[in-house]
Amino acid sequence: MKRMGIKDILNIALTTTNASDIGIMYISLGLFSLLMGGLEAVLMRTQLTFNNISATTYYDALTLHGIYMIFFVVMPLSTGLANYLVPRMIGAKDLYWPKINALSFWILVPAVALVTISPLLGTVNMGWYMYAPLSVDLQVNNGIGADLIEIGLMVAGISSTLTGINFILTITRLKKVPYFKMPLFVWSFFATSILLMIALPPLTGGLVMAFLERNWNLPFFNYIYGGNPLLWQNVFWFFGHPEVYILILPAMGLIGEILPRSVGRPIYGYRALALSSFAIAFLSALGVWMHHMFTSIFNFWADSVSAGITMAIAIPSGVKVVNWTATFYGGRLRVSGYSVLVIGFITLFLVGGITGVFFPLIPLDYDFNGTYAVVGHFHYMVFAILAALLAGFLYYFPYFSGRMYDPELAKSGAVMTFAGSFVIATGMFIEGVLGMPRRYAWVPSMIYYPFQILIDVGGLIMGIGILLLVGNLVYAWVKGPKVNSLDPWGAEAMGLPDFYIRPVALPLGFGREMDGSVPENRHGTFLPSLLGLTIFLPPMGFLFILRFSLYIIGIPMILAFIGIGMYWMYHDYFREMYKALPPFTPTFSKMAGATYSGTNTANVTPEGISSAISARTPVIYFIIAEIFLFGSFIGGYLYTINWTPSAQSYIDAFHVDWYGLPLVMTIILLSSSIPAHFSYDSLLKGKIKRFKYLGLLAFLMGFTFLMGQIYEFTHIINFLPQDNVITSFFYTIVWLHGFHVIMGLTLWAFTLLRARKVIPYQASTAASYYWHFVDGIWIVVFTMLYLQLPIYHPFTPGQISFFGV
Repeated sequence: MKRMGIKDILNIALTTTNASDIGIMYISLGLFSLLMGGLEAVLMRTQLTFNNISATTYYDALTLHGIYMIFFVVMPLSTGLANYLVPRMIGAKDLYWPKINALSFWILVPAVALVTISPLLGTVNMGWYMYAPLSVDLQVNNGIGADLIEIGLMVAGISSTLTGINFILTITRLKKVPYFKMPLFVWSFFATSILLMIALPPLTGGLVMAFLERNWNLPFFNYIYGGNPLLWQNVFWFFGHPEVYILILPAMGLIGEILPRSVGRPIYGYRALALSSFAIAFLSALGVWMHHMFTSIFNFWADSVSAGITMAIAIPSGVKVVNWTATFYGGRLRVSGYSVLVIGFITLFLVGGITGVFFPLIPLDYDFNGTYAVVGHFHYMVFAILAALLAGFLYYFPYFSGRMYDPELAKSGAVMTFAGSFVIATGMFIEGVLGMPRRYAWVPSMIYYPFQILIDVGGLIMGIGILLLVGNLVYAWVKGPKVNSLDPWGAEAMGLPDFYIRPVALPLGFGREMDGSVPENRHGTFLPSLLGLTIFLPPMGFLFILRFSLYIIGIPMILAFIGIGMYWMYHDYFREMYKALPPFTPTFSKMAGATYSGTNTANVTPEGISSAISARTPVIYFIIAEIFLFGSFIGGYLYTINWTPSAQSYIDAFHVDWYGLPLVMTIILLSSSIPAHFSYDSLLKGKIKRFKYLGLLAFLMGFTFLMGQIYEFTHIINFLPQDNVITSFFYTIVWLHGFHVIMGLTLWAFTLLRARKVIPYQASTAASYYWHFVDGIWIVVFTMLYLQLPIYHPFTPGQISFFGV
C-alpha cells in the first residue's frame, strides 16, 4: 500500500465514519491537548517556584490546565481507545451510528479551539470548576474568554452525550459475544457510557445558566435577586464526581486487559471485576457529589448520606485492587514497559484511594478541603489514569503501526513516568497536610518550599519519562522493525486473544478496515464533519446578540448552522427518496421501512415492525439524557426556592395568570398525545392514511400550543427574565420546553414528509415517543411554575434555618 499524502489523510479524516479512524483522530486531538495542558502546568510550576509571572496569568493557566486535562486529554484519549478497541473486541464492524460517531468527534474540535484561544480574548480567572459568582462577574473575567470556555464545554457535553448513547447501543445491539464473555475494557466503557449519558447534560444546563447570567443578566447565582452561588456547585459537582469515574473506569478496563497478558494467565475474578464497574457507576451517580461541598452546605442529613455513599464506593474499588493483585499469583510477569505501567497504575490508584479516605470523613474534610491535600489525592488518581492509558498505547502500538518499539527504552520511560508522577502527588499531599492552601498564586510560607522543589523534581523526571515513551513510539512508527506476526505479544498462545475480529494484516491503522484490510469502506460525506465544525455558531450567535446586540452577525450564524443541518437531513433522507420505486418494495434504511406506492394501506412487514420496536430503546436513551438536562433547571429552581432565604420574598410575590390562554394551550398540548399514540398504532397496522391524518393532527395541536405561548409571552406576561431568580427560571424552563416542542414538531414534519414515499417505521417511533416526553415534561412545568403547587416548595424560611442552610 502506497504511503498516504496530506491530501489523502485530510480526505479520509473529513469523510470517514469508520470507528477505528475516528478513534485515532480522538487520540491525536487528546495528544494535542496533553501538550497544551502540560505547557499550562509548566507555567504554574514556574510561578510557584520562582514567582515570575502575574497572578492573572497564573490563574488563567490554572483554569486551562484543569479544563484541558479533564475534558480534552483523558476523555478523548479514553474515547479514542474505545473507538479503536471496542468494535474489534465485540465483533462489530463499526459503531451503531457511524455518522453520529463522526459528528461527535468533529464537535470536539471547535470546543478545543475555543478553549485554546480563550485567554487571548479575555481573562479566565475561574478555575476548571468555574465557581460562581467568580465566573459570571464581568469585572473579574472581562472580555469573552470565559464565554468561549463555556461555549466550548457546552458543545463538548453534546459530543460526550452522543458518544455515550452510541456506545451503549453498540455494545447492546452489535456484540457477537455473550455479556460475560466480553473483555473487561468493554464492560468498563459500557459503565462509562451510562455515566456520560446522565452526567453531561446537567453540566450543559449549568453552563447555560452561567452563560445567560454573564450575557443577559439572569441572576441564577446572584443572592441580591434571590439567586444562590451554591446552585452552581450542586450542578457542577453532580457532573464532577461521576466525571472522576468517567475518567478512571476506562483505565481500569485497560488494566483488566493488559495485566493478564503481562502475567500469562486469565484475570482473577472476571465477573466481580465486570460487575464492580457498574457498582461504581451506580454509586457515583447517587449522592457522592455533595462531598465536594462539606465546607459549603451545613446540612446533617445531606452530609451524612453523601459521606456514607462515598465510603461505599471503596467496596467495588477494593474488589478491583484485590482481584488485580490476585492475578499476579501463579503467573509469570513479563517485564516490559506496559507491565511496569500496569504496576504503576495499581500503586498510584491504591495510594490515591488511601489518601482519599480523609475526605468523606466530615471533620477531617473541614481541615483538608482547602489545602493541597485535595490536589495531591486527585493527582494520584489522574496519574494512575495516565499510566493506564500509556500502558494501553504501548501494548496496542504494534497493532496500530505494524512496527515494534525499543522495549528497553520503553521500560526506562515507564519507570521514570511512574516515579516522577508518584513524587509529584506525594509532595502535593504532604504539603497539603501541613496546611499549604490550594488556589494560591504564590507560596505563602517558606515551610512549603522544599515540597515545591520536590514537585518540580518529580515533574522533570515525569516529563523526561513521557518524552522517552513518546519519542520511542514516534521513532518506531517511522523506522522501527516490522512486526511479522499477527499476534505481536503471543496472546493467542496464552489463550487470551486480543480481538474478536482477528487481523488479516497489520497495521490496523488509519484508512483500513477493522481487520486491517484495504481499501477502507468509508461513507464519503463531509456533512458530519461540517456540522460538527460549525456547531459553535448558534451559541456564538447568541453571544453577539445578547452581549453586544449585534443581530446582523448573530442571526446569520444561527441560520447558517440550521441550514447545514437541514441540508444534511435532505441529503441523507429525501434526495434519493423521490425516484420512481415499485409499489411495496421492501427497501430498508436507518429511518425507514418498506416503500409503498402512496395508497392508503401498505403491507406491513415483520422486519418493519421489528425496526420500529427496536427504535424505542435509542429514543428512550435520548429521553433519559433530556430528563437529566431538564433536571438541572427544575432541580435548580426547587433548590433555589426551598433553600435560599432571599428567594422566598420573590416566590411569595410571583404569580402567573394560568387561567385562560395558558390553561387552554395546556389542554391542547396534553391532548395531542392521543392522536400521536393512535397515529403510531395505525402505522404499525398498515393504515397509512389514518397514520398521516392523526400525525398531522398531533403536529397542528403542538404548533397551536407553540403559537399560543408566543402570544402569551408577547401580550400577557408582564415581567422580565432579569427581574429576579424566579422570573429567570420561569423564562428559561418554559423556553427550554418550547425548544423541545420545536424539536418534536421537526420530528413529526420529518416523519410525515417521509411518509409520502416510504413507511417511516423508526421515524414514527421517535416522533411518537419524543412527543409523549414533551407532554410529560409540560405537566411538571405547568404545575410547578403556573399553578405553583405547594408540593414544589414545602419549606418555609424558618424550616430552612432549622436545616442549617
